[in-house]
Amino acid sequence: MTIGLLLIAFLTPPFGVRAYLDARAQTASDSSRMAFSVTRPAGSVSKLPATAFATSTPAPLDGIRGKGAWFMIFNGDWTDADADRAMALVDSAVSADLSHIYVRVADSRRHFYGAPALQDLLPIAHAHHLRVIGWIEPMLNDPTQDAADAIAAARYQEQGQRLDGLALTMEAIRREPNVSQYLSQVRSGASGLAGLGDRYLLIASTLPTPLDHRGDAYAAMSRYCQVFAPMAYWRATGLPQFSGPNGVRSYLDQIFAQFRDPSINPFNRPLTITAQAYDAALEYGTPGSPPVDEIVASMDETRAQGGLSWSFYRLPDADNGVTRDEVQAVTGYPFWQRFTSPAIAAKALIASADQPVAY
Repeated sequence: MTIGLLLIAFLTPPFGVRAYLDARAQTASDSSRMAFSVTRPAGSVSKLPATAFATSTPAPLDGIRGKGAWFMIFNGDWTDADADRAMALVDSAVSADLSHIYVRVADSRRHFYGAPALQDLLPIAHAHHLRVIGWIEPMLNDPTQDAADAIAAARYQEQGQRLDGLALTMEAIRREPNVSQYLSQVRSGASGLAGLGDRYLLIASTLPTPLDHRGDAYAAMSRYCQVFAPMAYWRATGLPQFSGPNGVRSYLDQIFAQFRDPSINPFNRPLTITAQAYDAALEYGTPGSPPVDEIVASMDETRAQGGLSWSFYRLPDADNGVTRDEVQAVTGYPFWQRFTSPAIAAKALIASADQPVAY
């Protein structure tokens, strides 16, 4: 298994090593904790008539307005009730002036495993006006099963609280028809489960430059997802011209230009940039976490290019090398401040299984 992961890592730069490290962390988590089988979601998944996806329906994009961060959890990493851990996470996010967090809750191998974390997180996060986006990594070898996992995650509820949307990481998926099959079933239904309908927030988390990773799946993502979240890890490229504030701006300009190509983004979906906040040295990138001036430049240029919002990979912890200065730069950025109005926060919650999000 390790040899296979290493081969994938070296054959798919610059993001393969990060994928290998995340997979290695998963393996360590699996070996150190008891396996956990999710039982709660079955009772919370409602089987309702499927509805078709209409691209003209207004999208609930307020679900990811503001500043966000990505938080990694694995199957077996959060199995018992832990309100203290949830509160600490919410506290750090609110203190950093974040409006939303992405929480990894499912993948093709372990399906929807995030119920224990969401059981703790959702009520606390929503009480503090922090939106929670479920982060899923489908491989699409079985698009129907992957769609069922996404539906289960979206339908999961705790104390009436649900996820505010799904981010679907498809960085290695570039070919049709699997992408269309998967996304259409998430919208309209799979395995006897009602789909999420045409207004539920779906975010396509992708590689940053489509023209450098050619494939015919981007147009399908544009059709079914309301927003793209390209992973703009400028230092992971290893190219010196993308270091420094001017280099960051140049890299982001290239990303925005490519997503304006109608063959890639025919429905003209907006972008929310996923920025780098980790040391990419192990990816053969430019060593060191991005300094403050690069972080600020990435936020400035995202706004200048019309980006919907901004987030960073990933939320500070003991392992990812995010510096205190980086956190302070994110917190102090004067734009994209979090919503504090209870009325706005209340609109982000789904009261019943068949009620679409409304903003």
